[in-house]
Amino acid sequence: MISVLLAVPDVADEADLVVQSGALGIRVVRRCVDAVDLFAAAAADRDSAVVVSAGLPRLERDAVERMSAGRIVVGLASAPADEERLRGLGVEAVIRRSQTAGQTLAALRLVLAQEQAAGVWSTRVWAEGSGAVGESESGAGAEGRLTDAEPSLGCVVAVWGPVGAPGRTTVALGVAEALAEAGHVVGLVDADTYGPSIALALGLVDDASGLSVACRHADNATLSTAALLGAGHRVREGWFVVGGLGRPDRWADLRPTALDRVWTQCRTAFDVTVIDTGFCLEGDDGTAWASRRNAAAVSALAGADRVLAVADASALGAARLVASWSAVTAAAPLADFRVVQNRSGRRFREHADRWSDGIRGLGIAAPIHPVPLDVRAAERCWSRGRSLGERARYSPLRRALSAVAETAVSR
Repeated sequence: MISVLLAVPDVADEADLVVQSGALGIRVVRRCVDAVDLFAAAAADRDSAVVVSAGLPRLERDAVERMSAGRIVVGLASAPADEERLRGLGVEAVIRRSQTAGQTLAALRLVLAQEQAAGVWSTRVWAEGSGAVGESESGAGAEGRLTDAEPSLGCVVAVWGPVGAPGRTTVALGVAEALAEAGHVVGLVDADTYGPSIALALGLVDDASGLSVACRHADNATLSTAALLGAGHRVREGWFVVGGLGRPDRWADLRPTALDRVWTQCRTAFDVTVIDTGFCLEGDDGTAWASRRNAAAVSALAGADRVLAVADASALGAARLVASWSAVTAAAPLADFRVVQNRSGRRFREHADRWSDGIRGLGIAAPIHPVPLDVRAAERCWSRGRSLGERARYSPLRRALSAVAETAVSR
């Protein structure tokens, strides 16, 4: 007998499947009416396989991926649209429902036995009336229709900095605006789960968190370029903003697997994606069902092509950067790093040079880009909800951030 958790409440012959399952070597441990019911059953029973339908209420990709770790998850599709949705949710093995419950159960039994014996997924589909399990079609066939198009080579730039408000948001705003003015299509994403402030800085009113909406689309397998742009704001030609959390305590809305899909979609939607991240990279509760407050920062850094590490141009700022350097480089092993020495002063060039020499002496070899302290320009923008290009176009701060933007996308 193979034990299963059956979550197919929208399937017309669900009752027949339960009644006839025992005769075909399948033991239905529990019938689940929605995803919440299924999650509770899966948490209590870690050995049984899971069978889900496309119409299971509240089913999301994040939950499918978590359940797939260490167990078999099979989808039951009644129509091609159901199969497409199940594939989008991350279900790799899909059975097409047959005319009778017995035929459907026979297909399910065969798939479960094969996956149980192999111990790995084989991405197969039971075609109605075929009498056998065959490989999914490729190219113009079924799997080819359901696979996302190859994403374009958009660049992802993560703006990170250690604890202590070194100026991450100011740098992210200035860099994104400069890149947009240089002719790039730019997406600025607020992924700071501790102090989201991009929308506030630009005077944007968010009825709902744009990033939360994008993650919801990713969970429901409906994320597209149109959905991503619809979740954000068009600031001006070539510059879009996806706002952060309305309240920092809503960080549980940003799930790791959903965020990974959002960054992938950003590469398709934008030439350059600038992500303003939080400071903390510490690991959270690592259990399969845990929400992770630092997931947004960790996910953004892991998927970044370049990281702008922002540090205050003070002895304390240098110490905080050095203390966190090993953690941030481990979080972004494939990224190219740049250090932004923020709030440096022209009259303290000797101090700035000592600052650079100090962090290099402690093992940070990344290029360093000084950005001057310009209180007037910053206050003029922040107090009016405007960007540097709108209120302080000729300020030293804007010129310095434009130079940083050039290095952010240079090879």
